[in-house]
Amino acid sequence: MGETTTARPVRTTKTSFRIIEFVQDHEHTTLTEIADGVDIAYSTAHNHLATLCEEGWLVEQDGVYEIGLKFLHLGRSAYYRTPLFNIARRHVSELAEQINLEVEFLVEEHGRLISIADVIHEPKGYGNPDESTWSDGRYYYMHNTASGKVILAELPDDRVEEILDRWGLPAQTPYSVTDREQLYDQLDTIRDQGYAEIHQEVLEGFSNISAAVTLPDGRVFGSLSIGWPTYIYENGVKDEMIDNLLNTVDAIEADFAAQLE
Repeated sequence: MGETTTARPVRTTKTSFRIIEFVQDHEHTTLTEIADGVDIAYSTAHNHLATLCEEGWLVEQDGVYEIGLKFLHLGRSAYYRTPLFNIARRHVSELAEQINLEVEFLVEEHGRLISIADVIHEPKGYGNPDESTWSDGRYYYMHNTASGKVILAELPDDRVEEILDRWGLPAQTPYSVTDREQLYDQLDTIRDQGYAEIHQEVLEGFSNISAAVTLPDGRVFGSLSIGWPTYIYENGVKDEMIDNLLNTVDAIEADFAAQLE
């Protein structure tokens, strides 16, 4: 009989990825900063960094480390693995141009949200948004974003618990929900009304609405979000904007169905 083995995480591999994430979060960082930030010995950090640079995942110049462009190739491969992403991006761009606000399409992966398409046309009140702040590929928590909440509302209870157990409910602003029961009440409301609305939970001064996008078989694929500086709709978002959101979701789902026929 064959042996049954249980997979165990490899500590050295996890350390390498922690270093990569630290370098991503702290641009132009040094060996000392990495070792201290990841809480490993300098010699250990040096060995990992040398390997990651040799393999092309990091680049080093004058003692400063940055993310390598090799990740760009992998990221593009992941992005284009399904034509549905291109459909979503097209609708995001069209809606953003129509309403002159930020429009974003996000999907859940490993219990976090990742932005697939994020477009702002002539943003009102954003100034000149920094690409590192408003860009495709940005990760978010599920519990304090409108997009995360609409996806959580579509998932089975055990999956919701699994996500919250893994990532917790960190408070990114004073307005972030940090209590599970409060979150569950919000998910019930989202299921009833068909969309989520948040104010300043993920970023102070920013509000948004979101609705889930599902596949023809009923599985949730992602979420569509419209965001704006909070002062624009101080008395509540207009029904017209909610209609724009829900109508675009319907159009995306129709195109998904046609693509998957």
